[in-house]
Order: sequence, then structure tokens, then C-alpha cells
Amino acid sequence: MKPLEPYHVVVRFGDKIPGHVQGVAMLEFERVLRRLMPDDWPEVFKEILGDDSKLRALMTPAARANL
Repeated sequence: MKPLEPYHVVVRFGDKIPGHVQGVAMLEFERVLRRLMPDDWPEVFKEILGDDSKLRALMTPAARANL
């Protein structure tokens, strides 16, 4: 895993947390961090998960387009 920037936070949500709730929660978390750390600029990001399918990784772009 790549190291984070000093004032970055990365969160991960379970699949039952709706997208609109995730966005509100992340914004609120960022607001709290900024209120508690007024001299810094913390930022909250959502973890991006890659495609873990080994079969899809082996496919050519043309083969994927035919799916």
C-alpha cells in the first residue's frame, strides 16, 4: 500500500452503506478534522478498490468489450 500524504485520511465503507450517506459522512469527518486542526488542511478520501478478477486482468481490451 502506498504511503499517505501527512494530512490525508482514506476511508472504506461496507457495501450496505449507500453512496449518498458515504459522501455526507466523509464531508462531516473532514469538517471535524479541520475544526480540530485549524492550522493544517486535512483531507478525507474514499479508498478506490481495483478489479481483483484475475480472469479479467488477463483479457485483452477487445475481449472485455465483447462481454
